[in-house]
Amino acid sequence: MQCPRCQAIVSEQARFCDQCGVRLVNDVEGLHEKALDLYHRGKIDEALALWTDAVTQQPDFSRGHYHRGMALYDQGDLGEAVAAFRQALQGSNEPFRVLFKLGMAQYGLGDLAGSITSYQQALELNPGSAETLYRLGLAHLRRSDLQGARQALDAAISLNPKYTRALFILGMVYSQQGDNRQAIEQFRQVVAASPAYTAATFELGMALHRERDLKEAAATFEQAVDHSPRFAPAHYMLGETRHQLGDQAGAAAAYRQALEINPKDFACWLKLAECCLHLGCLGETRQALDEALALQPKNPDVLALERRFKERCDRGE
Repeated sequence: MQCPRCQAIVSEQARFCDQCGVRLVNDVEGLHEKALDLYHRGKIDEALALWTDAVTQQPDFSRGHYHRGMALYDQGDLGEAVAAFRQALQGSNEPFRVLFKLGMAQYGLGDLAGSITSYQQALELNPGSAETLYRLGLAHLRRSDLQGARQALDAAISLNPKYTRALFILGMVYSQQGDNRQAIEQFRQVVAASPAYTAATFELGMALHRERDLKEAAATFEQAVDHSPRFAPAHYMLGETRHQLGDQAGAAAAYRQALEINPKDFACWLKLAECCLHLGCLGETRQALDEALALQPKNPDVLALERRFKERCDRGE
């Protein structure tokens, strides 16, 4: 590490700088430098102990409080991180970054009003921070303030038109507001910029499905499962969309894929049974019905389908 006074290289065990003689052990700048080195090497517990020593020795050491808050945040101790960031604000030369991290810690604790206030104060200092606007949008969205979320996210995107996370969340806001066409536009931008963004591809398919654009929805769900073969919801929705398009064999294939990933999905077993019954695959219908009944033996839908199945078997079809 470096001596905080003369910047000479000193060993981690050194108690004094060989060049200028400054005492390193109890010097808060020395403790801070050593803590930073430990923190960047992933030794968070040791770094935290040094920052705690530093702020104990010098309670107005703003940088020590800030980095102590960072270490506490990394450890998941968000309540203590909030307290440390508040201490860091007193006399800080960089209040923007402190307010930003304070907002993140408050958001993690569920203190959404406090988080919003911190982000707004940070934006007063740096109105050009797209990341802060994005975080503000998330906090508004979590409070179900869709209008506030839209305003913050629109502002973030105006600063960075290729900000895919903000575009995606704005699409989710439009979806929650029932504006599927706007949601589709947002999700298309995300997928165009990041084709492997499975969540955006899936949500694009969902918005297209709600708009009854079933052919494009099916093609979009196919893209989602191509990118993420273990993403069961995309397989399920691909099955639903194919079923609605009249492609029972294709629907059954998609349901089977979903059930390989999640064999406890009652709805998927029921849908597979419906498709197999339609296709005349009575053996697989029986198997799917048995799986569905094992999961929900009194469900009226599966009981009704079983009656249909038995009637068809009695007719000898």
